[in-house]
Amino acid sequence: MKPRVLMTGAGGLIGPHAHRALEQRGFQTVTLGRGAGNDIQADLLDEAQRRDAIRAAEASYLMHLAWHDDPKDRWHAPENLDWAAATIDLVRQFAASGGQRVLCAGSCAEYDWSPEALGDTGVLREDSALAPASLYGKAKAHTGELLTASQKDLGLTLSWARIFFCYGPNEAPGRLLSDITQGIVNAEPVDCTDGLQRLDFLYASDLGEALATVLDSQLGGAVNIGSGTAKPVKDLIMGTATLLGRPDLIRLGARSRPVLDPEVICADTTKLNSIGWSPRYSLRDGLKDCLQRQNLLPKDVKDAQ
Repeated sequence: MKPRVLMTGAGGLIGPHAHRALEQRGFQTVTLGRGAGNDIQADLLDEAQRRDAIRAAEASYLMHLAWHDDPKDRWHAPENLDWAAATIDLVRQFAASGGQRVLCAGSCAEYDWSPEALGDTGVLREDSALAPASLYGKAKAHTGELLTASQKDLGLTLSWARIFFCYGPNEAPGRLLSDITQGIVNAEPVDCTDGLQRLDFLYASDLGEALATVLDSQLGGAVNIGSGTAKPVKDLIMGTATLLGRPDLIRLGARSRPVLDPEVICADTTKLNSIGWSPRYSLRDGLKDCLQRQNLLPKDVKDAQ
């Protein structure tokens, strides 16, 4: 049996997939959160509850995915500061309890997304400049830098997973895939941007596997978590609509893109690939599996549409 893992954020978009991947690798997981489905129920923003939960878990590994993640306000919500402080204290208390290995969820929003920094390729490496435009990105970046710099002093090893653009089953309203599927289910027109910007999409199942692989390795510091390939956003939009048989409901270009919306963002995954991980799902296969898991698509749907 591999080490016992204390896991936060097990009920989110990524959490169930990471939880399954950890179990498949032989880890014993203990989930921590406010929800009744967690092994340990505690409010991570409460210092005393954090401390007591860490002691109760008796884990030597920590996978921390929880953060304020409401699609409607996450980019600029003041709660980002609360989660930054809570994350730093969580890792500190975990180290004090004898914890040995930590993986925390960061974000590609930590990077400088200006046209000058991204260039023509939009490829971001772990050593690319950090100049986040949002409070979310700033909180993640500063938390990651501080924890990465402190890991030796704390007596543990830490990986800061900079996650790129995830999609998966049961997304919260306000996320792209959720809004597309909900509109199609309701037989309503779905207004979208032109979808010409290219982003590094990764299916939640692959993302969970990647996080478990990193935790089960010796990688330290920042690690990009992405597919390593940028695809046009319209490929996700039209791919979903085509699989559901209603591409006619999609109105590309009906909404304007934000003025500072990057043309292309792509992860350099050299560091991640060095531990033997690569994605199993193409964008289309990921969308197909996602829709099937939500019972929106028959299991025997043909590959050719």
